[in-house]
Amino acid sequence: MIASVFGLGLLIAAFAVIGRLGGWAEDYGTILVYLAFFLWMSIAGRLFCWGADKLIATVREKSGTSGDRR
Repeated sequence: MIASVFGLGLLIAAFAVIGRLGGWAEDYGTILVYLAFFLWMSIAGRLFCWGADKLIATVREKSGTSGDRR
């Protein structure tokens, strides 16, 4: 649960500053800024997905369903 919330917070922070990327690219270099943004989004997205997968697995385990619907 903590990983999902933290990952979601990182994603929200990234979307909050997305309008400033152009200015930062002019100041610090296009490649550096967009590479750092891509890395930030990759880590945040993966952290959110990992936490969500663990949370879903825990809920399924407690409810007794394994996801197999045959």
